[in-house]
Amino acid sequence: MYEKLNKKARSLMLVNEILLGGILTLVFIGGWFFLKNVVEVSLSSLWLVLILIFCWGLSLLAPFVRYERYRYRFTDEEIDIREGFLSIERNIVPIERLHKVAMVSGPLDRIFGLTKVIVTTAGGDVTIRFLEMERAEAIVENLKKRINSYAIKSRNTVDENPFSAE
Repeated sequence: MYEKLNKKARSLMLVNEILLGGILTLVFIGGWFFLKNVVEVSLSSLWLVLILIFCWGLSLLAPFVRYERYRYRFTDEEIDIREGFLSIERNIVPIERLHKVAMVSGPLDRIFGLTKVIVTTAGGDVTIRFLEMERAEAIVENLKKRINSYAIKSRNTVDENPFSAE
């Protein structure tokens, strides 16, 4: 069964979008003034306002949609993560393929009491975002035990191989 995120995750997503939207607004306005004054292209201020309203509308809608779509689950064999805004991305990682597990918290994550768990396989990294610290620590501990269990099993299988060179 898929697990949903804590409501703090939606707040963090919203703050991230507001910060990103503010930076992009400044860049967009700066680019608009540059094009208007340097290149002497006639650009209407109305277009600038309409584009900014559209972008801010998407930015403020995105956290609510992403929050409702974000799901993750653990089974005995795999980790399954679904997320997205305009399109939905699904990552399925076999537990036996895990090599490393890490917890990462940025400044905003720490303010909201959230963190990320990054699992590494030979094929790359997959991130489970917006987790409460206690939940993330439990996930990391569980995955570490599973990784060690698979490592011991594979080591015993190699030791029992009668054809190994000794």
